[in-house]
Order: sequence, then C-alpha cells, then structure tokens
Amino acid sequence: MTGDNNRIVELYDNRFDEFGHDVRTVGWGSKADQILRFDMLFRDLPVKGCKILDMGCGLGDMVPYLDRITGGDYDYVGVDVAPKLIGFAEQKFAAKHRRFILGDIAAVDLEQCDIAVLSGALSFRTDDNITMAQSVIKRMHGLAKIASSLNFLSSYVDYQTDKNFHYQPEEMFGFAKRLTRWVNLYHDYPLWEFTLQLRHQPREENN
Repeated sequence: MTGDNNRIVELYDNRFDEFGHDVRTVGWGSKADQILRFDMLFRDLPVKGCKILDMGCGLGDMVPYLDRITGGDYDYVGVDVAPKLIGFAEQKFAAKHRRFILGDIAAVDLEQCDIAVLSGALSFRTDDNITMAQSVIKRMHGLAKIASSLNFLSSYVDYQTDKNFHYQPEEMFGFAKRLTRWVNLYHDYPLWEFTLQLRHQPREENN
C-alpha cells in the first residue's frame, strides 16, 4: 500500500471511530449534498437493470439510493481501501447481487460493469493527483460498457484547503475526450465541484 493510501485509510478509519455511519465519516457536509452528488453521477444514465461499480464506496450509502431509483433492479459492487468502512458496508448492505471488495481502486482486480461511478475518492491531495486521476478515469472507462461517471473538486472556488486538490474542469474534460468522443461535463449544480461523464456511445443509443 502506498504512503498516500495509508494516510487516507487512517483518516477514514479514524473518522468512522468518531462519527460511525454518518456523512461526516466520508467527508460530506450533509445527506442532501451526498444525494445531489449521486443524482449528478447518474444524470441521464439508464441505471435500472445495470451492473454498477462504485469505486471508493465508503459506507455503502449508494445502495439505498440505487434501491430507491431502480426499485432494486440492479447489481452492485462497491470497492474501498478503508477496512472499517468496507466492514460496515458489508455488514449493513451486502446481499444477493450486492458485493463489497476491500482494495485500492487503482489496482484491485475487477470485473466489467455497465456503469462505473466514483464520488469524492480523488479529492485528497497526493504526490501526483493528475496522473492518479487520469489512471482511474482510464480504468473506469475500460471497465464500464455503458458509461463511467466521477466527480472532482473544482478549481473555480472562493478558497482551497491544503489537504484537498482542486481540478481544472477543462484539463479533465480534455483528457476524457482523448478516450471517447462522448463526454459530458456538469458544473451546473450548487456544490464547489464538477461531474465528468464518459460514454461509449451517444446518449440516444443507450435508451
């Protein structure tokens, strides 16, 4: 495990010890903000009946969200590097067609899915955020048959903290366009971030 991963694991496991099953454990300000992020990740995507890969799944809170929007008609695999978070998610949400894997999202062995998503897992500052993010985007795009969708802290903010990394939307969009012609960038929601969505084919052909 890399030094960056060790630091992230310690942070999340310590937060879990302090907050338990709470959005503060995964660094969100409120449940409403977390749900808005999920809404943006799946914006205009055909979720029902799909196999979803949740990279950096945290406490597994995407499972009840997907239950609500699909009526339970989906398969799910969640991956996270923090043992205490994965342990909780597995205990609370694991079931038939709902699996959790402990491992580094950049390296763990994963099967193909229909839609790969990532929420917040690339926010902490590392030795080389851009290279890491590009590697993860490329991997997600290769694993997902329909689309991959992930969010980033935006460089278009009033202030930045030292522990987080804020990405330039133009730079990430440009990289995504080298992987596929069909890229959506959403920066039109009331959080200091953006969502990048890569598809394998035009939207109308997915419906």
